[in-house]
Amino acid sequence: MMAGTSLGWPSPVLAKLSNGGLTMAATNEQQSWMIAMLELGNLLSPIPFGVLVDVVGRKPCLLLTGPLYIVSWLMVLCSDTIGVLYWVRLLQGACIGIITTVAPIYIGEIAGDSIRGALSTFFNGMLNAGILYVYCIGPLVSYDALTYYSLLVPCAFLGTCLWIPESPYYYVLRDDDKKAHESVAWLHGNAEPDVVVRELMRIKAEARDDIQYKGSVRDLFGSRCSRKAFLIVQIVAAADVLSGMTTVLAYASSTFAHADTDKTLSPDQFTMLLGVLIFCTTFVTGYLVDKLGRRPLLLFSCFGCGAFELITGLYYYKRWVGFESLGAWIPFTAIGSFAVIYSIGLGPLLPTLQGEMFPSNVRGLASAITSVTLTVISFVGLKMYQVITDQWGIHVNYFIYGTGCLVSFLLIYRFLPETKGKTFAQIQNDIMKTLDDRPSRSKTRRKPVNANTTGV
Repeated sequence: MMAGTSLGWPSPVLAKLSNGGLTMAATNEQQSWMIAMLELGNLLSPIPFGVLVDVVGRKPCLLLTGPLYIVSWLMVLCSDTIGVLYWVRLLQGACIGIITTVAPIYIGEIAGDSIRGALSTFFNGMLNAGILYVYCIGPLVSYDALTYYSLLVPCAFLGTCLWIPESPYYYVLRDDDKKAHESVAWLHGNAEPDVVVRELMRIKAEARDDIQYKGSVRDLFGSRCSRKAFLIVQIVAAADVLSGMTTVLAYASSTFAHADTDKTLSPDQFTMLLGVLIFCTTFVTGYLVDKLGRRPLLLFSCFGCGAFELITGLYYYKRWVGFESLGAWIPFTAIGSFAVIYSIGLGPLLPTLQGEMFPSNVRGLASAITSVTLTVISFVGLKMYQVITDQWGIHVNYFIYGTGCLVSFLLIYRFLPETKGKTFAQIQNDIMKTLDDRPSRSKTRRKPVNANTTGV
């Protein structure tokens, strides 16, 4: 939710800047840099914390983001220039990098196999809750009041999450059986002692091979299985960002301001409705993800997002060439449909796959590299959105996003296996089977030819 407030915060702030509601002034270029600095900050933290997560633990890394967010919002209260907001966004971006690197690992390790997908979707659900929070409050209160409301979120985080346990996987990797047992017992609540013991033995069995090796780049890329798992996650990460959702969220109010809203709702009201749609979809996703599986939802999400973004691009192209009475409900329906479909697949399932596809000794490093992939593409998208809008029209952005989603559909169809309801070991075995099947099939096809040539 802290990360969600950062992602949604620019939308009402940009609206206040354009309406003259702030004492500070900023050009379109400065505004684009202010928004994009979030992703530049996101580059700073994934790799270091991908290592620290196995040194100091998952919980301390997550808790650190609370004080950092508090400092960032206090900086907003003390600033009256756009330059200070650059540093605020840089710091908040570093916090998001920590969260997106560590939280999927933590969730994947504490959740049971049957609910791991559903629980991972609530990571995205709380992100959406933070976005909805600032979308609804931002247009109704002043700039300073919005900052105070945003400051409440990290305070609530520290007040509640100080009591959560460390991941039992971390304790097993550190060879601390006593604390691992305590963590499993806490997570299982009132479960019988033998249930706790069986779960701990399962965790130790899966981590036994990982304990013998220290996670490194060689471990991550040293086998065909791990390289394919890494490739799959990077494809889904690229699909997530190429959908343009991060940019749509940041520029929501200004995007709807380009539509014909004279006889309909205001851009701020459309933005609030968009936030409600995104948040409510989370509850549907939590049910579907472990019922239908990851692969069908991701394929549906990529294709649906691409179709509706192309429709949005066509609407804004018509506006750009001079059609004036197209109505604001067309882009809202298309963007709203895109956001709902994104929230069913691409949004929540990337953290799920990050926690599922890698062995525990390299999970932190893999998540860190994935966060860097997300950050680099997001930074380019956020920075270039306003440039493309000013130079060639807002419709070009949506044509790019729609095309990216359709290309991602083809790649995911080609490479992604199903991981629903499987343990980490089973997923790794399934990846190995897909690699081993190709040569065995080719050998089988060649045998008759060899037999005939030898006269048998």
